[in-house]
Amino acid sequence: MAVKRSHAALAGGLALMPLGAMAHGAIPGATPFYVGLLHPLLAPAHVLMLLALGLYLGRVDETRKAVAIWALALGLVLGGLLTLPLSDPDTDRGLLPLALACAVLVAAGRTGPAGLVATVCALAGLLVGLGSGDPGFAPWQRFLTIGGSVVGALLITGQLAFWGELLGRQPRLAHATAIGQRILGGWLVAISLLMLVLGSLGPLTRTGG
Repeated sequence: MAVKRSHAALAGGLALMPLGAMAHGAIPGATPFYVGLLHPLLAPAHVLMLLALGLYLGRVDETRKAVAIWALALGLVLGGLLTLPLSDPDTDRGLLPLALACAVLVAAGRTGPAGLVATVCALAGLLVGLGSGDPGFAPWQRFLTIGGSVVGALLITGQLAFWGELLGRQPRLAHATAIGQRILGGWLVAISLLMLVLGSLGPLTRTGG
């Protein structure tokens, strides 16, 4: 059973790798805004980060979650704006360890104090935003792309957090939801570790430029 699970995690990590070729640049038929909107789903490190963050926030109470979402949004906007002077830095080196840390907290059933939650969200937003400004676009097009990425990242994280909290409030589903979240957290730990190991052997998601 453990062998099957390790094979599934390996397949999941490898399946994310080809998406890196589409993580930056034009998507046929898509405007800059929709390129940005889809970007968090096409960049492996981004989607891992946002999935782990959404599961993490699904276990956080409403008060801390409200502050965390604002921290995430501000981080996304700031990171997006910083792409103008910084172009397209390699943010995967920061996103994968942060995604791993989030996934470990989810798998362990822990959340931490409000300051930690807000800091994790702000850092995640900053790194996702920094990796979302395609230097191949003109400046005004890049603003549209950044705006799309902000919306896409908030939708992914917000929906996971909303449904995690909603299901966790149902007396009949609370226990099963908590178990499911921890199992998914465990899978994300395995995939994040795999991506970190493979990334140490060479670039997985960047094609240069």
